[in-house]
Order: sequence, then structure tokens, then C-alpha cells
Amino acid sequence: MPRCHLFEWEDQAWLPVVFRNFITDHLRYFLTRKVREPVNRAIAQRLKSLLIRTDSNQIIDLCAGAGGPLLAVHRILAEDACEPVEVLLTDLYPNVEAFQKHVREGGGAINARYEPISAFDVPFGLQGLRTLFTALHHFQPEGARQLLADAAHKRQPIAVFELLERTPRMFVLTGLFSLWQSFIMTPFVGRLTLQRFFLTYVFPLAPAIFFWDGVVSVLRTYTPQELRELTDSIGVEDYAWEVGRFDAPGPGGIVLLPTIFLLGWPTVPVEPDLLATVPHELATS
Repeated sequence: MPRCHLFEWEDQAWLPVVFRNFITDHLRYFLTRKVREPVNRAIAQRLKSLLIRTDSNQIIDLCAGAGGPLLAVHRILAEDACEPVEVLLTDLYPNVEAFQKHVREGGGAINARYEPISAFDVPFGLQGLRTLFTALHHFQPEGARQLLADAAHKRQPIAVFELLERTPRMFVLTGLFSLWQSFIMTPFVGRLTLQRFFLTYVFPLAPAIFFWDGVVSVLRTYTPQELRELTDSIGVEDYAWEVGRFDAPGPGGIVLLPTIFLLGWPTVPVEPDLLATVPHELATS
């Protein structure tokens, strides 16, 4: 299928918070359920290796939405992989209510920035392994390249996971599942306010928006080959990239669900005080 960068509601700065939070709350709910455990374990294993390789103990989650799968992955890292790590949630449009809930329940290991943080120019003070979960497809190729280049130029490791694949099969599955979850699971996703109830069951605009963004996300998802072309165009010395995909059992353990990933890391350590010497225009070129 050719890549089509169609309109997504979640990308619009003017989208009312009630709809944005509906989308991010549903994504977090699905991505942290037990049926996603095999996928989250596969992600945790790759993050553990990258954390050890880069001697990092903090994850900076970009475009975090409502927390996504990182919270489940963080639990696996802490409990099973014996890899304690702190998490900082950031987003250009933070879901403040969700962030605050995760911070309260995080036992001091999860923090958040409530002001807008752009993935194109992450502040120098936020150092650690950058992660993006089902978020890179929101960016046009030049924007995706700029996001990756910011990590490379600032000598920060980055891990991108797209829990989608641009295939007819995923297009159909994503569309059907988004509608099913919107109507069946909304009472268990976030707070069922009167406004959310009305926009789901009386005037179902929220499910329609969630459905549209879901199927468009499939059409926007980058293939491994397209990701390799993006990283090849960055050309930063002493910085390595790995691109791949894997399948993991989905609901019922029968259906295999794909995940496309991209990992990047500096191969030569750089002293923290030298990071400030990177010109702003180079870091965001």
C-alpha cells in the first residue's frame, strides 16, 4: 500500500481536549492491557539492551499522549528485567489529567512535564533514552527526519515503536477494533464524564474521530525500508541505527500483531557539558 499522509484530528492544535483525551485514553487502555503483554515484553527487551548499551537510567517519552504502552513496559523493566529506570512523560499537547494520575501512582519513578515539549527540539536538560510509541507516523518524512536528527545531533539514544503496519489486513483490523472499543470499553477508559458519555453514545462523534484517526494512522505508518532511507539521510558520525520489525501474539494468542521499530544510539560517548556546544540550528536541521 502506498503511504498516504491524510488528515488526522489528533494532529490539530484546535481539537477540543475532550476528543484528544478520548483518543489518548483509549490508546493507553488498549496498549497496556494484558493481551498486549507479549508485545510489551518484546519492546522491554529491546529497551533494556539500549539502556545498558548507552548507560542510561532515564526514559524521556516524547508524544506520550496518555502514557501509552510505556507504563506497562516500565513495569516489566522494573520487575522482570531488573532494570530500574525513571520515566519522564512529555507531549506537545499534554494530557494533564492522565499525566498527573501516572505520577501519583508511579512511586516516584514516573514524572511529567506539563508544558508543551516539541520532539523537534528537545531541551538539552532532558537527557536519556528518548521513546516514541505509535507516534512517528504523525510526522511527514521531513518532520520525522528532523525528529530523529535532533536525537542524533544531541547525542541521545532514541527508540521508536510503531505498533501498526501499512497493510490491508491492519487497515481492516484497526478500523473494526477502534469502533468496537469506542462503544464497548469507554466506561472503563478514563473518567466517564457526562460530556464523554454524550459524545460517545448519544451523538457518537468521538468514536467517529477515533475510527478515522485509527485507519489513517495505518496509511501513514512507515515501512522499515522507508525508515532506513530516513536514517541514511541524517549522516551523523559516530551514531548507529537499527531498523526492524517483529510479530507478537495478539488477543487470544492467535492473531499475530506487527511492530516496526527503529533504534538509534551514539557509538562514542560525549561529555554532558559538551552538548551545550551543539548549535541550535544544527540540532534541528
